[in-house]
Order: sequence, then structure tokens, then C-alpha cells
Amino acid sequence: MGRIGQQYTAPENGWIRIENNSPKLIYEGAWVSGSNTSTSGGNWHQLSGNKTPASVKFRFYGTKIRIISVCNSAYTPDPIDIYIDGVKYSTLINDRNSLYQTLIFERANLPIGLHTVEIVQQPFDGLGFIFDAIDIDDTGYLTTSVGQRLTEPEIGWKRYDDTSPSINFSGTWVTESSGLHYGGTAKHSNPNDISAKISFKFTGTKIRIIAPLTPNKSIAVPIKIDGVSETYNQFKSAVQYQSLLYEKTGLTEGEHTVEISIPPDVGTNNVQMDAIDIDSNGRLLHPDEVTDLNDLQVGKRIRANYIASNNLFGTVSGLGEESKELLPNVPTTSPNGDFYFIMVDTDHKGRKILISDRNIQSGISMDVLNTAGIASGSGLPTTLSDFKDTFLVGGGASASHNTVLINGAGGVRTDRGLTSGKWYWEAFVLGSSNTHIGVATSNVALSNPVGSGAVVRSYAGSGLKWNGSAASYGSSYTSGDVIGIGLDMDEGTLTFYKNGVSQGAAFTDLKSLGTVYPLFFSGSSSDHLKAVFNFGHNPFRYEVPLGYSSLVPTPTHAFTLRLLTGGISPNDKDNEWDKYMTDDRIWNNVNHGSWTSTTDQSNAKARVIRGYNGLTNWTSGTTDLTTPGRGFRPVLLIESINNNRFLILDGTDVKTYTSSGWETVGTTPPTDDMFLNKGMLDLSTCAPYLKDLKDKSNLKILVSKPKREPTVAHLVGVPVPRIVKMKNDTSFLGVAKINSLTLSGTEKGVLRVAISTDSGTTWEAKQKDGSWTTVDVTTPIEFKEKAMTIDDFNSISEWDEKIGQARNLRCAFYFEQSSSADETSLDSLTMDVDLLDSWDMAMPGVDYKYGYNRNTNLRVLLLSNGDYKINVGSGGGSGSTLTEVDGGTF
Repeated sequence: MGRIGQQYTAPENGWIRIENNSPKLIYEGAWVSGSNTSTSGGNWHQLSGNKTPASVKFRFYGTKIRIISVCNSAYTPDPIDIYIDGVKYSTLINDRNSLYQTLIFERANLPIGLHTVEIVQQPFDGLGFIFDAIDIDDTGYLTTSVGQRLTEPEIGWKRYDDTSPSINFSGTWVTESSGLHYGGTAKHSNPNDISAKISFKFTGTKIRIIAPLTPNKSIAVPIKIDGVSETYNQFKSAVQYQSLLYEKTGLTEGEHTVEISIPPDVGTNNVQMDAIDIDSNGRLLHPDEVTDLNDLQVGKRIRANYIASNNLFGTVSGLGEESKELLPNVPTTSPNGDFYFIMVDTDHKGRKILISDRNIQSGISMDVLNTAGIASGSGLPTTLSDFKDTFLVGGGASASHNTVLINGAGGVRTDRGLTSGKWYWEAFVLGSSNTHIGVATSNVALSNPVGSGAVVRSYAGSGLKWNGSAASYGSSYTSGDVIGIGLDMDEGTLTFYKNGVSQGAAFTDLKSLGTVYPLFFSGSSSDHLKAVFNFGHNPFRYEVPLGYSSLVPTPTHAFTLRLLTGGISPNDKDNEWDKYMTDDRIWNNVNHGSWTSTTDQSNAKARVIRGYNGLTNWTSGTTDLTTPGRGFRPVLLIESINNNRFLILDGTDVKTYTSSGWETVGTTPPTDDMFLNKGMLDLSTCAPYLKDLKDKSNLKILVSKPKREPTVAHLVGVPVPRIVKMKNDTSFLGVAKINSLTLSGTEKGVLRVAISTDSGTTWEAKQKDGSWTTVDVTTPIEFKEKAMTIDDFNSISEWDEKIGQARNLRCAFYFEQSSSADETSLDSLTMDVDLLDSWDMAMPGVDYKYGYNRNTNLRVLLLSNGDYKINVGSGGGSGSTLTEVDGGTF
């Protein structure tokens, strides 16, 4: 505690001083200012009594405050009132003669956060209180109050200008350009349009509205946050630009909706918007924006990032994240920014179709896009946000889509560091003995990591290990080998694996490095190296070591990038561009053409370009064209990947196993969110640690089954002959031995079965004499005549020999009613497979149902007795006799 009445010419340790002329102080009433070298900052503010009250107000962030004044017996010694967060304190001004920079008030042990302070002196005559300075925590700061100017966001805030596309201005709004506005522009409503509104969403806990205070504005502008109505003032007799008009803090962490409307009595006045401030770690969201792929539907949009060099296909990443500022509507040749994918439809496979809301790159040729695979009909399968961080490169290194290349000396590392946990990733090597794979600190010199010495830990292709000096370690490796990296930051060890074989612990001092980053570099200035890294976005080539986790979760979606179709001629309107690209305000076309995948009907060497000099315009260009007015507007296809996820029921606790041990995620019954966010993809990871659970004698394995894993066919009520083929193979690669495959059902009609072991190229059926014959499953008569009955199928015992090394099987089924008088005769058709060395369990006594929205109305039933069933809904009529359904993987 300080000593009241003592002189403090400088703030003590743990305090900082703020002078009386700070713009964040609000003076009201009769104050005069002056200068004196004996005061803290060489100046002061003093109350000049005129029988009216006067005050100074401010807000600060911190836990403590001191008020510094000038004590002089010539000045009125009447007490001043001090309010902190509405609580009143009083202090007498010491009348000691001419003692400058005197401590007259102190308050400590306030809760950490924002505090409002008001210093008030009641009406008096003569000269009164002198305000010199305040001291607060050295980690604290003053904040702007409503009504003051706020030209930049304060600590803990970030700003979005009125030009942000995340802000939706509906109705009539006018853009006003002036250097006095933040960013040079502000928007105001048209007085004749009282239906105009501003709407947006944001994530965080607080918000501020920045705009001018002017004479032609309202004193009660309506604002709603999450449906709760308030108003704020935008009126002031003298114009004051970039003012803080409204502030709301203390909201719950999460997503909030905001709507600002026009007051009903606006008259000839208007409402103006200059900028919005929110939490520094928050996001402003477009009203149609989502951040979760599962929330996408037609009309919704999701943010992504794109970075590329001139006339090179770049990297799309950060799906659902805000990585950088939005790319300009007029595309650049070397973009580095964000954009939106907007969902427009679903395709015949059920994949979501999204289109970029703008050209994300100009001056890129069709030849370059074609080489990258973007221009093909099927598009480029890709990974988005796989290790969500970007790669940092140096020297002759480059990186794209987890493929890294080095020409000469150089290195590549990720920009996400690892400080704890047990992590595993793999690198498929295409290089020489000078390849180095490992980790390093952020101090590594990527231009030549070999010279970074002590901050590097690596395994070289020669078999040596490196930490500034070389030492013998493991086997040499070369092109075609897969190197696994096992990083245990809890124990501080780094172990490498060659083609699944451990080379032993290479280093045991990782803890001393602090934070490390995955690294790939060249040990020679003359090498040309290449490697493809897998951080977990694809299945690993080799088994993950026990207790280790992949750097990224197994993906729940598959992504493909391609181009729009554009019509083979100006008259061809049956294409995606004409179907979806209908509004410039949505697609930000700005008369820049976009490459499409369509070939010009009149010139086989040219590709169609749409949107050049008008959204609906059609033209074409040779594939080597790099004219700036032609750009890249990608289409993104998103397909859900459903993986089995497992949890353990330990008593009433639902648990998962992580690199840090067992974690309780909730109590029974398990929820979808538990499986999605915490479910394990591989039970082998936790198997060695089951003994550590409290109720280990009565454990239950809980499984969330995929929605698209049909392993059984169950046909109900097909009134006309139908042929049903599985589109996909059932894979038995993970099965040591097939004990039995059994079909079951009641045959009041005709059921026949054929199988294929070569992915549907050839279909076969076993005959009564034990031989196999080929069946044409597209011809109903031959299918019925040559294919197997249920009993024939169930009599097969040589499944391992029949399936062979490919280990794939798919089935086709023929079903008909013997006469029109037959009722829906086939009760069920069930494939039961006894698989060794695999887990597939459901909770006892619980049936699981999964819908499958396809033309065949497939429904998967997971029954409590262990059965699986697939229901193909009733058909009928004289439609096609051939229906294909997806197969599954046992």
C-alpha cells in the first residue's frame, strides 16, 4: 500500500502512470488546464469553481488504482467523491503547502477486469481539485468510453470495416467516401427507406459499433443482439468521426446475431455505419456463413483460404476458418487470402456442390490447372485443413498439399509446434541419402538447416542421426521407403520407423528443446529431394505405435476440386454456369472471366470462359492463355466419410483413450457428440490399458456405426422382378479367416444370388456339381436360371480360396414374385460374417437404425443380437429392373 499524502514522482514497481491529458479521460464541468514542470507530465487539469458540479470519468483494466494530485493550502480543501464501479469513496485533499505529485487516493485488490471510475467535486467557489495523473497495474490500460473517438481497435479487440462482406446491408444504403472515416468509407441509410437494416453474426463475448456522431442522426438507433432490443445514440451537435456509439460486453462465449434497424421517427435523418469491433479472437460471420461442414445446406457459405504463386496452382486450406483478409473481388496473379465457398446443390452421389464466391486467381492458364488435375472431369481429390497450419519453407524448398520438394539446400517445417503428447506421422520418401526427416525448434534456419546444429533432431537417408553432429543410428533408406516419426514430448524421446520397423530411440532430450516442429530438409546443396507427408488425413501405411496419436483426426469428409461446366457454345444453356451463376452481387464477377472444364465445340484446342465482360457472357480461349482477365473459380465437392468410432463404458462413465491416458467424456447413455468428438477409431490403441479401468471385469465397448456401411441386403415386397447389385466391394483385407457367410430369408418368391470377386467385372454362381459358372446379371432370364439359391450360397465353404488375394466380394440379387397373388414374400436376406481379429459390437439390448436417403430407400438396421439388416424399400410399377445400391466394408 502507498502512503496517502506522500509524494510519488514516478510510479512504483508494478504500476504504470497515465497523465491527465489522456484522450480516454472525459472531463465534464468547469475545468481549466495549465502547465507546470513540477507536475507529473508537466501539465494539469484543475477545477474552477462556478457553483456547478464537475467531474472526470474513465475506465481502466486492472486490479488497482492511485490518484495523483497537487496539494496546496490555497486551493479549496473540500472533499471530492470517488466512485469505482458505482461504489462511493471519499477523501480529503491534504492542505500541505505546494506538494506536487501527491498520492491522495488508492484502491487495490479489485477483481481483474474493467472498472469504471468517476471523480466528482460538488459546486464550490474558487480553485479546487487539481488532477495530475493516475497510476494503475503495469499490465493494465485505459479504455475508450461510449461517446469518445476510437480510431483504432483497443487491446483485446479487432476491427472489421463497413466494406466487409460479412456485414449484410439490406435496403438502400449510400457509401460515403472520406479520409475522416475508418478505412476511408462509411455507409448511411437513405431517409426514404425506413425498412433498411444491417445484420451480421459474430463469435465472441463483446461488440462495439463505430460511426460518426453528427447533428442529422437519431438519439435512439434500435439494435438487437440475440433478439434482445436496445438503442444507442448517434446524435451530437458537432460532428465527431470514428466515435464509439455502442458497446456490449459480458456476452456468453459463442455465436451471436446482430440487427440494426432504422428508428421509426428518423425523419430526414439517417443511420450510419463505419466499423465494428469484436473480441480479438472472435470472428465476424456473414448471415449465411457456417463454420461446420455438417451445417452446410443450399445457400449457406463456408470460408476458406487460398495461396498461390504466379501461374501456379496453389493450396486451398483452412475450411471454416478465418485465416487472412478476404481476397479482392478483382483477382490477383499471386493471391494470399480468404474467400467463401457457397453451396448450390448436391450431385447424384449425394456430394455437396460448392462454388467459390469469386475468382481466386487471375493469369493462370488452363494448362496449369489441367496438370494439377483441377480441369479433369472428375476433379482433384484433395485434403483441406489436413494439418491446418501452413508449411514454412527456405532455400530451394517448396510445399503444396503435403508434398514437399527441395532443389539444393533448404528445408520445410510446419508452423504448429508440439510441446506435449505422443504423436505419429509418416513421410513417403522420394530422395537420396541426403534426405533428413525429423523435428526442429522455430530457430532452425530453413535456408540451410544443417547449419542450425543444436536445434535440429533428424534421421538421414544414410542411416545416421543428426543434432549438429552425425552419429550412427539405424538402417539407410531411399526412394520408396516410408519413414514413421514417433514423437513423445511427455518423455522427451524421438523414435523413427523404417517401413514399420522401429529403429530405436534416436534422441531422448526433446524436452530440453521446448516446442518442436515437424521438419524435412536436405543435407546437400546439389540434391533434388521429394517427400509426401501424412499427418493422419489419410490411413497410415503402417500401424501407429501403441499410445501414439496422429497429428490430425481421421477426416470425416472427402474433398474434390474441379471447375464448372460452361456450355459447348453460346446457345448451350445446359451447364452449371448458366444454372448457378445468376447474380453478380453474390458471385463478385467484376467482368473477369472464369475458366470452365468445357471444350469449345468449334475449337477442340480451346476451353470455354464464362463471365468475361458480363456474368452470362460466353467466350473461349486457348489453354495456354494467361490473360489477367481470365481466372480460376473452383468448385468444391464434399462427401461425408463415416468411420466406426468406439468408446468404453466403465461403470456409468463413458471413456476414451488419448495420448495422455483415459479421459471421461460423459455418462451413459453415450451421445452422438461424444462419438463424433471423442470416439476412438482403433481399439488396439487402448487395448493394453483396459486393465487400468475401475470396472474392468464388466467393461462394455460402445460403437457408433457408419451410416453408409450396408453389409446385409434385406428385400421387402418387390412386386416385379428386380436385380440389385452392390456398387462397392466388401473388403476382407483385415480378416484372417472367413468362417462362414450365411444368407437367411423366407422364399415365397424367387431369390437368386451371384457373386463377384473382381469388383463387378465378372459375376459367378456355384453349380450343383461344385463348379463355378459365369452369370450375366444384366439379363434377368439368365440370372434367374444360372444363379444360386440361398441354400446354394450357404453351402459354400471355400470362401478364402474363392476370394483369393484381392480379398474383395460383392453380391447381386435377383428377386421376383412367382405370381401376382403372392404377398411380399422375402422377409429378410441377411449376410452374417464371423470375422476374426476384429471388433464389431453393439450395446446389449439396443437396436441401431441408420437411414440411407437414396432412390432405393436403403435402411441399415444394427440389431442387439449382433445382426445387420439392409432394407430396400418397396419398388413397383414398370420401372427399371436394375437397381444398384452401395455395398459396404465388414
